[in-house]
Amino acid sequence: MAIAINGSGTVTGISVGGLPDGIVDNDMIANSTIAEGKLANDNTPMWFARLNGNYGHGAPNTWVDAQLATEVFDTDGAWDTSNYKFTVPSGKAGKYVLYYQQQAIDNPDDGENIQGRVLKNGSNLQYSNIMGISAGSNHTTIIGKSWVEPLAVGDELKMQLYQNDPGNTVNYNQYNTYFGGYRLIGG
Repeated sequence: MAIAINGSGTVTGISVGGLPDGIVDNDMIANSTIAEGKLANDNTPMWFARLNGNYGHGAPNTWVDAQLATEVFDTDGAWDTSNYKFTVPSGKAGKYVLYYQQQAIDNPDDGENIQGRVLKNGSNLQYSNIMGISAGSNHTTIIGKSWVEPLAVGDELKMQLYQNDPGNTVNYNQYNTYFGGYRLIGG
């Protein structure tokens, strides 16, 4: 017999484990684990935050917190725009994809660098560090990184900026300096 779905949504022509034809219909699907809302595993929390305006980092050889005060999205309200940090919400422990980018739009000069990293609970995350070296005087310099990190409920993440252009302020672009992440399904 051919498999068919009639006008009322009843499936016929299938015999699985001794179940008779017609056992799977729209009502069963709507009330099963297939229905929307019953697939509880999704990639949340999910956030993306950026600078509110161009930011001038004027302290050479110093790590500073990136002032990411603009939320582009934040599914669980876990990004703090005052303290520029993400906190893992209750029930949301797991493996997270984390990513960031930083763009210095003027300075550093030839051979000088900008660096980025992410702190978890105040300590540097090993896989988060990256450095970009300027190719010339006042050149735009971009760095970016992504990785997977296991996180527990209550863990706090902050992105930091570093520059080593002595005596100069390094300005970061508001749209190209950002930090985001999301929890992996089954992570």
